[in-house]
Amino acid sequence: MAYRCPVCEGVQADAEHLANHLAFTAVIRGGDHEAWLDERFADWGEDDPETLAARLRERDAVEAVDHPIDEVDVRDSEVGAGEGVPRRPDSGKHALDGDALDEEAREILARARELTRRIEDEE
Repeated sequence: MAYRCPVCEGVQADAEHLANHLAFTAVIRGGDHEAWLDERFADWGEDDPETLAARLRERDAVEAVDHPIDEVDVRDSEVGAGEGVPRRPDSGKHALDGDALDEEAREILARARELTRRIEDEE
């Protein structure tokens, strides 16, 4: 079951993905995502994704939605390590395609890919 972010209304594939989305956005950008978590779960930073996901569901703090984002392409090698990325239902493109991101997000993604490449090269 997919869940809608209560802050930005983005759809995530499941509660654990939503927990990651909320936490990462809160840590990286702060703002509304951080304020929302702080208001409802003061100690959210201590939770792992599974625990935060369970807390989100227990409190009915998030809206479950039927959405085709549940479908992932696990064969996408560009993302790395065989992990699939949800495809946007309106375009068939990956949620991480460059044209779907703002400049800051593209820079963060490029840095993450470079760091991943370096780590893989060291192994």
